[in-house]
Amino acid sequence: MDPTTPPPRTTWAHRVLGLDQGELVRVVTATLCGFCLFAGYSVLKPLRDAISATQGKEWVAGLTTYTFITLLAVTALTGLLVSKLSWKAFVLLAQLTWILGAAAFGLLFAREGALNSKELDGCFFVAISVFNLLSLSILWATLSDIFRADQAKRAFPLIGIGLSLGGIAGPLIVNSLVKQLAQHQFIFIAAALIFVSAACLAWLLRFAPPRARHGTPGGSLGEMVEGVRAVFASRYLLTLCAFMFLYTVTGTLVYMQQVGIINASIAGLEKAAARTASTAITSRIDLYANILAAALQLIVAGRVLRWIGVAATLTITPLTTLSAIGLLAFSPTVAMLVIVQVARRGLHYALDKPAREVLYTVVSPAERYKSKGFIDSFVYRFGDLVGVWSEQGFGKLGESSPLAPFASAGILCFLFGGIGMSLGRQFRTKESDATGSR
Repeated sequence: MDPTTPPPRTTWAHRVLGLDQGELVRVVTATLCGFCLFAGYSVLKPLRDAISATQGKEWVAGLTTYTFITLLAVTALTGLLVSKLSWKAFVLLAQLTWILGAAAFGLLFAREGALNSKELDGCFFVAISVFNLLSLSILWATLSDIFRADQAKRAFPLIGIGLSLGGIAGPLIVNSLVKQLAQHQFIFIAAALIFVSAACLAWLLRFAPPRARHGTPGGSLGEMVEGVRAVFASRYLLTLCAFMFLYTVTGTLVYMQQVGIINASIAGLEKAAARTASTAITSRIDLYANILAAALQLIVAGRVLRWIGVAATLTITPLTTLSAIGLLAFSPTVAMLVIVQVARRGLHYALDKPAREVLYTVVSPAERYKSKGFIDSFVYRFGDLVGVWSEQGFGKLGESSPLAPFASAGILCFLFGGIGMSLGRQFRTKESDATGSR
């Protein structure tokens, strides 16, 4: 370097955050976008779970079926839209749909007698499930256009922190104001947060390539077919598919226990009071679980993967799920529910989920692209469907033998853990093979 040339100026953003000059505004905007989007969803989720608790298990089972069918229809519709519109136009249309949809639900729930409408509750349940599937997929697909690979390594961890904070802020808002605000007012708060997120994303689209195009968020129906072929062509991916399926089935069994316990705890309350009480419980579970997950991610998550390995890490959720089912069967109280759900979900998000993402690092990009969308969307939601109806079947078994439901759930959890161990061993073999071939 010419000694007369002044060295490049080092900014505080580079020193503290590792960002190059000119990246700060985009990263801050993207982080705010992720924070507001996930905070908005995290305000709506306790409301949805509270509705489930007040309506009961059979209602949830039926709505889960409708949700699965709706997701297939929405997948086909978004595939059509993506094929006809530019990516920018599709993203803006999706953001407008989120905002108008949230505002519409707020107005509908504000009407007198709305709390007695099972049809409105059902539409809200399905809509939040669809929103959860598509919104983050669209966000990350768009951000992958805006930030180059080298920039993403610096920006995405910060954006991830924004999402984690949003997951804490949402239930914190609900938990703090649940006795002061009605359900429709929380929906308007979520709509405002989603609006800010959409405004940030619209501004960020200025930096996207002019001809950016993507596949359907969550995977199109055609991509699902390709995903099925990729899964059945690989023993490793088939094992991963079985692991995800059993995760959702067993997790749904715990969720259905949650619905039953909260429903029993609010029995006898009038409708508005029951909705408020159940919202307070579900928001408290979400808040504590997200705080635990964030703390573990910061302190121990990376170390645990290194210390005990992927295989052992993948057995944590099966063990905590089995413990949760057993403890809730022994003590079906709200206090026990909060403890086991916070522990189970916090450990899953901090440890199991990152380990599951690591599993995709030893497959080819083509296998990962074809299989991941199918596993993360279709298999995940199908596991929900099987889980709710399995719980209904286990309930009938319990009429003849009180231990039958726990024994059946225990078999699923042991199978879940065994598949996790097998998957971890297959991962280690693939990783060794890849290292040896270099």
